Amino acid sequence: MDTSSRRAVQVAGKPTHHQGKGSAVKESANSDSPYQLRISRLTVDKLGVKLYDKASAVVAELIANSYDADAEKVTVRLPLALQLASNAGGQLKDLGYVIEVEDDGHGMTPTEAIDFYLRVGADRRTRKGEDGSKSRDKKRPVMGRKGIGKLAPFGICRRIEVWSAGGPKTARGYAVTHFFMDFEKIVSDGDEAVPLEVGSDDRKWSDESGTKIRLTSFLAKRVPDLKTFLRQLAVRFTFARPDFKILVVDATQAEAKPVKVDPFDIPLLPGSRVDLSDRPVLADDGSKLSVSGWLGMAKEAYKNEEMMGVRIYARGKIAGVTRDFNQPAGFTGEFAMRSYLVGQVEAEWLDLDDGEDLVRTDRQDILWDSDYGQLLRRWGAELIKEIARKSREPRRTRVRDEFLRKSKIEERARERFGDKQVARVAIDLAKKFGGFAAEDELNDDVYVEDLSQIILSVAPHQALMDAFHEFSNQVTKGDIPLDQMVDIFDKAQIAELASYAQIASQRVRVINELEHIIDETLNENQFQELLAKAPWLIEPSWSVITQNQALKHFKNAFEAYWKKQYKEQITLAISHEDKRPDFTLVSMDRRLHIVEIKKADHAFDDKDLKRLLNYVDAFERFFEENPDLAKEFDRGWKIDLVADSEKIRDSTNRRAFKQVKDAGQVKRTPWRDFLLRAKKVHEQFLDVHDLSRARVKGGRT
Repeated sequence: MDTSSRRAVQVAGKPTHHQGKGSAVKESANSDSPYQLRISRLTVDKLGVKLYDKASAVVAELIANSYDADAEKVTVRLPLALQLASNAGGQLKDLGYVIEVEDDGHGMTPTEAIDFYLRVGADRRTRKGEDGSKSRDKKRPVMGRKGIGKLAPFGICRRIEVWSAGGPKTARGYAVTHFFMDFEKIVSDGDEAVPLEVGSDDRKWSDESGTKIRLTSFLAKRVPDLKTFLRQLAVRFTFARPDFKILVVDATQAEAKPVKVDPFDIPLLPGSRVDLSDRPVLADDGSKLSVSGWLGMAKEAYKNEEMMGVRIYARGKIAGVTRDFNQPAGFTGEFAMRSYLVGQVEAEWLDLDDGEDLVRTDRQDILWDSDYGQLLRRWGAELIKEIARKSREPRRTRVRDEFLRKSKIEERARERFGDKQVARVAIDLAKKFGGFAAEDELNDDVYVEDLSQIILSVAPHQALMDAFHEFSNQVTKGDIPLDQMVDIFDKAQIAELASYAQIASQRVRVINELEHIIDETLNENQFQELLAKAPWLIEPSWSVITQNQALKHFKNAFEAYWKKQYKEQITLAISHEDKRPDFTLVSMDRRLHIVEIKKADHAFDDKDLKRLLNYVDAFERFFEENPDLAKEFDRGWKIDLVADSEKIRDSTNRRAFKQVKDAGQVKRTPWRDFLLRAKKVHEQFLDVHDLSRARVKGGRT
């Protein structure tokens, strides 16, 4: 054992000090050892020892044992912010680290260790005498119950050293018990008890009582930094007693001072806290189950695991954590509750001495389907509704302020609009819309930007309507001030410019996307999809096909006609299609345009032409055979072919291609020309955008 304790150990009346690390073992583990233990692997699994996979969870179990032993101070020494063992290449390598938990409790004698400590799974609270449901000296309601806290370290390590001095104080001091538990030795598939390795201090005497547990031979687990570890320990206890404290020492720092574990504090949204001392859980028979603690809404969404949810305690130790009291999905305010609800619920009746064991082994949840669990669920549901009501307005204020901060809408409105009133309207709209936004969506920059653009587009029109309303009031009073009429016209121009600027911004983005597709020479599907979304790229005045019912009829009729004539399926796109379309359809002034797209840099060849001529023949016959449908497009039809070059080798094919082009049935446009034309056609939108910006820089207010 390490000499960090000042306890003295005596042998035959001669004082000697506790041996340092690597001390000799008094006697080998053999059949003569007084300490014996056998645990089947099945028992280990059933007791849930594997659930203790964090250093903080393991240490918390050892601290709970110290509390039950009437300790007033527990000191935890461990290496922080590092990996306890290496698992490179699948080979576990012990790095020689140690975790030590030392207390000043009443300890235990060798006899007590044999009779009680080494009994696994025995409920100590049913034990008669001074070591039952209350601690020996301070009469604390004990935290332990299942008798497996001693095994929790096996979730992270393979060797546990137990040193304890206890019993009545004699002239020689307190009797010492000292032994080791090795996982691979004591966990077996047999029934025989395994003798434990005896330590060098066993059956000696100590000047002070207390227990020290040392863990070595670790699995590949990581210990967090000091701040995180303190939080992880803090959430596991209520710290209700002033005569109990926990200290943590970083073993990697030679001069590190002990740091006290303080109660965990979470800043709450003002007005959302609910005191639970007068909110008992009502049983079906009308009786009341007392509860203490609090619930509320955190000021900020959970930043770490320890902040998350409501912590449920019994006997001063955590019994479970819940984010919604096990409510089914879909209740009102679900997202806000599961992201901001916090609290501390203390319910001793969840861990009664003679009641059903309702706490999961790793103390991360309770049995919600039990009678008490269902009562707590029902009680929690009502409180959730109440807290949701109380926190609705403060939450909206918080979300509103967060949206204003992220969107920078005030700065952007004053910069974009030269009119102060329009800017004020934009800010007011941002406050209203922002308050109703979903908290998780505010983490999405695209959502924030889209909402900002909507607000900046609507604001000038809202300001114009407000001005009209005020003007109407003045007219009713018989007063028509000229400057107010000028103001209305000014706002009308701002609103018009804002609308065009919004359209310009959208179209410029699409043109840039088209340029990217051409430069990357991506597949035809991307071209088809882009044109389906923005048919104005080909002709600004074209309408989207879905707005023309006649063209919907044409699409369905022609696809059926083609399948009948050519025994194959054809797809005509009027919007985005799940599969690659053969054509994209648009219309203008009662003329049908069929757009066929080839990949950028693709040369239109003989094979392409053969299929194109089939389309030309099919369209000619279809229009002849369907005169009523053809009347909807009395200006005829044309195939717009977008392909970069021609590579038609057969002379007959070249003449045929020239013939359909001369007849106005087909027109080919290279991609670069297509892009240049789109840019030139939409220069007017850029001019509108620049004009709007110029008004701001001109200082109109």
